[in-house]
Amino acid sequence: MLRTLWHRHTHLFIFLLVLPILFIEARTENDFDIFITAARDWSNGLNPYTQLYHEWYHYFYDITFLSVLALFQTLPNYWIKLIWLALQVVMLFEIWRIVLDRLNITKAQQLKRWGFGFVLVLFNVRLLRDNLHLGQMTILLLFLSLKGLDLIFKQKSFLGSALLAWGIVVKVLPIVVIPYLAYRKQWKATIATVALSAGYLALPYLYQNTTQYSDLLKSRWLLLNPTNAEHILDTSERSFHSLTTLTSILFHAQCDDLHILPYRRHIVDCDVQTVKWISLISRLALVFSFLWVLRSKPFDAGKDENHFQEWAYLLMLIPLIFPHQQHYAFFMMMPGLAWLIAPYWTGGKIWKWHNGRTWLLVFIFITMNVHFLLGVWSGYYNHFKVLTYGGLAALGLMWYEIYSGDRGHQKEQP
Repeated sequence: MLRTLWHRHTHLFIFLLVLPILFIEARTENDFDIFITAARDWSNGLNPYTQLYHEWYHYFYDITFLSVLALFQTLPNYWIKLIWLALQVVMLFEIWRIVLDRLNITKAQQLKRWGFGFVLVLFNVRLLRDNLHLGQMTILLLFLSLKGLDLIFKQKSFLGSALLAWGIVVKVLPIVVIPYLAYRKQWKATIATVALSAGYLALPYLYQNTTQYSDLLKSRWLLLNPTNAEHILDTSERSFHSLTTLTSILFHAQCDDLHILPYRRHIVDCDVQTVKWISLISRLALVFSFLWVLRSKPFDAGKDENHFQEWAYLLMLIPLIFPHQQHYAFFMMMPGLAWLIAPYWTGGKIWKWHNGRTWLLVFIFITMNVHFLLGVWSGYYNHFKVLTYGGLAALGLMWYEIYSGDRGHQKEQP
């Protein structure tokens, strides 16, 4: 009886198990308090993009997100954050369902599915904890991106585009999906995503003074403008992790990190302009590596069995190629990590400690979770950008297996 209930309502039981954690986490003062305060400031006629929150932090996201938060402004922060945490758990369930479905693990034996899920959680435990504990947006962005793509490739273009478009307007990052949709001949979705993004962006004109909202758009652009000096070196905070930050610390000695440790990390000391070009070329190289992942001519629909690995690789690029990325943004790599570990459950492979692939996955696991495993030296991990190396290793392993033809997983046999 209990086993039947568990199988039928697994997500409900898991939700009830984590609910006490959510009640505790909702008491934590975190970044979501910034979003709530920004929503109240906006409701009171202030410009949230010119305010400083928690002493020195800016609000970077869209006004439509604040519009939604403003609907709950009469509630105490605790209850707003509890609702947000509960929604994040629900979104995680849907992300998990899509990953299982696309990797053909839905029909696997229950024990095999739980084994896969356990290892996947281990690989993402630090990133999951950080996103929930800090009240961050990455889970929402991953949900909107992955669910949107899943719907679009199931011929539900409008709904999928509506999700993607809101993710783009809220935090820009999913914009990388638009050229991919065009490449894969998803014309309806491409046009709908662009049109809906413009629609979401213009929506506040319907309920806010047009001059005030135009000023807000300008203020937001001043913060997001990639040519800003702080985005070139991208080292103003020690917790930044991206290819931009990594190239800066490797090729420039005097980065603007106020909490820098007295340990050398640069290979050679170049001027800022040279570092800018190295960063740009490095990021473009990662972007163009996606062309090898696509493995087809432009405007080809591609093979259905390859779509998920394309989505996963594209999402893995996001925290690496965009500046101003914090550690929690690397949760966008979750589908790619799932793709990498799937062969041990779907392809009949077993763990072999002499296998170079397995050792590289161990390296990836350690670099992505060392803050959680040995947090006492977290300052050193941030100083040397250990997480970024883990992300690059994961991306490199995925690229190699796709490019070499070793996809790393097979379809589940009936």
